[in-house]
Amino acid sequence: MRATRASRALAELYRARPDAVLSEPEVEAALASAGAPVNKVTVYRMLDRFAAAGLLHKQVDAARVTRYALAPQGEEGATPRFECDDCHRQFRLSQGSAKVQTALRQVLQALATAGHESLAVDIAVRGRCAGCAHPADGAAA
Repeated sequence: MRATRASRALAELYRARPDAVLSEPEVEAALASAGAPVNKVTVYRMLDRFAAAGLLHKQVDAARVTRYALAPQGEEGATPRFECDDCHRQFRLSQGSAKVQTALRQVLQALATAGHESLAVDIAVRGRCAGCAHPADGAAA
């Protein structure tokens, strides 16, 4: 992958916001705000290249919007996420992560023992985020 100005800006975006789960328009806007405006086609190509290289994880939410997050590294495995049914924002769920990771390893091991290969796990919990469920409370994301 070439280290173009745009690809460096994309890498910096996710380095600065490691928990970000962003759609293409959100990435495009963030790059423009950072002083690295890139057209939509280039953003899609960069996101797909970063995902193919294993740097980003590509997922489709309940509204059928493709979003990209930093890919888990090493033995970390899949990171469960919460997706709000109202605002469609996504949040990584880190609480209880060790138990979730243990359960995921057991599931993947059982599938591998059955002969399945190239396994991937994507866990999404859906509901209403605190901000949408209790807007008067000023609940933070």
